[in-house]
Amino acid sequence: MDKSRVKLVLFLFFSLFCIITGRMLYLQWINQEHYLNTAKNQYFQSEKIKLPRGTIYDRNGKFLVISVPKLAVYVVPKFIKNKETTAKQLSLLLGIPYEELLNILNTRKNYTVITDNVDLELKPKILKLRSDLKEWNIGIEETNIRYYPQNEIAGSTIGYVSRKTGLGLEGVEYLLNDYLGGGIADLIVLRDAQGNPVSIEKASAEKLSYNAVLSIDLNIQYIAEEALKELVVQRDPLEASVLIMNPKTGEILASATYPNYDPNYYYKYKIRKNINFQHAYEVGSVAKPIVLAEAVEEGKVNMNEVIDCLNGGIEVDGVRIRDHKRFGLLTPIQIIQHSSNVGAIKIALRLDSKRLYDKYIQLGFGRKTGIFPGEASGFLRPDYRPVNVAYSSIGQNWTATPLQVAVAYSAFANGGYLVKPILVKGLTDNSGKFIQYSQPQVVRKVFSKEVLDKVIPAMIEVVENGTAKGGKSEFFTIAGKTGTAQKYDPSIKALSNTKWYTWFAGFFPVSDPKFTVVIFANEPKPKFPGEHIGGGGVSADVLKNLVDRVMFYYKNKPDKQPSNQ
Repeated sequence: MDKSRVKLVLFLFFSLFCIITGRMLYLQWINQEHYLNTAKNQYFQSEKIKLPRGTIYDRNGKFLVISVPKLAVYVVPKFIKNKETTAKQLSLLLGIPYEELLNILNTRKNYTVITDNVDLELKPKILKLRSDLKEWNIGIEETNIRYYPQNEIAGSTIGYVSRKTGLGLEGVEYLLNDYLGGGIADLIVLRDAQGNPVSIEKASAEKLSYNAVLSIDLNIQYIAEEALKELVVQRDPLEASVLIMNPKTGEILASATYPNYDPNYYYKYKIRKNINFQHAYEVGSVAKPIVLAEAVEEGKVNMNEVIDCLNGGIEVDGVRIRDHKRFGLLTPIQIIQHSSNVGAIKIALRLDSKRLYDKYIQLGFGRKTGIFPGEASGFLRPDYRPVNVAYSSIGQNWTATPLQVAVAYSAFANGGYLVKPILVKGLTDNSGKFIQYSQPQVVRKVFSKEVLDKVIPAMIEVVENGTAKGGKSEFFTIAGKTGTAQKYDPSIKALSNTKWYTWFAGFFPVSDPKFTVVIFANEPKPKFPGEHIGGGGVSADVLKNLVDRVMFYYKNKPDKQPSNQ
């Protein structure tokens, strides 16, 4: 063979080898990222999925909130070949209107979740439908939804989780976002040639989640909700609430509010606040036992003395303040029993005004407790002018939340201690072991035994023979105070004579106090024309039924002697 031909052939083979080798090097090293991305786009898909959240229990282990495993069904509309048939078959299978599905397929292009609330047992049927239609861009992923089995019971306290973000937006759900987990995870899913998921290759979020145990007792909560419904039916208020707590530990056993909402359908409600924690109101005459307690502490009152209540009116700094009745001579106990404004004002004006305001502050008024998101602090601004001291003694120029009132009145019940309220008892892992626990906490001593021994008998008289006598129990002794505060009416730029805040705050049984209760209503309506609106009348039926039901649920023996009637 001609040597020149051999050299030519060898040269051509060598040149071809160099070209192939160079191309391989180019593909493997120089343009590697481009081809890897192309492969990834064919077989790897980025998707978002809601992460499960921890379970929320009541104090007895009953479910308040759970995450339920579900399927999310998605489509990639731009690759769906027969949109009408696909929409029709998915509609029959998923129960979603045909027109809604067809609109999604015609108006969307890329990855779109059409529902995330499909039962797991439908998975085989969805896969079969996809195979029968040969529409490989119908897909499913395992996800979960937040479910509230008690519906609206304690709804405004528990709060809710956003359907979009998977995170809590109100209430305990928001408060515990850092512990309950949830949220959205970015997943990289490996799929086969037909679009079937083979494996999850990477997850962007791996949150450690815990379960939560609340101080709420579901049975007590239900009793409180029923009592509140009765008040709402009878009085048609703008707002109302019932709050029950353990005065010794600070544990909140029930928080019922109106308006309320069902967290399963939170998006259907315009109002999603909890007025026990997030709204503050003028407290009215629930302030009067505090004034009497300070007077006893300062030695400015004798419980046996008689005070002239001036037949229904008193003038302070040129301002005339009226009583709700024309009272004459009353003892301090009778002033509390019948809720005389003039009597309370005359006692308040004897006091060191700075010490009186300090007592309000020591009882927690004007400050958030820190146990609930969006909590109101209330308004309390010390003003030592006599007219403002007078108004403060009848609860007319400062505001508080029902929670703050419950905490303050718990100090009357527990021996004189301000305790920090507790809503979340603790966090547990999936084995049920507590990894964090809320211990009862005493903030400070606010009342001495001497003060309580003199003031509590007056609070008992309020319920037995005074403004709250319509709510007294036949079986259990209750101590407390009613409150009625005029609302400011901006239309007349003055206090209204027809719009009121009404209160009852107290504790029971007096022999061994186990429960503090606060009953509140904003603008309750009269039952009949001409009825005088007052805290006692509005709360009477609620109080009596509430106390008896709670005590019998706890199987406590009556502390009252049977009547001889």
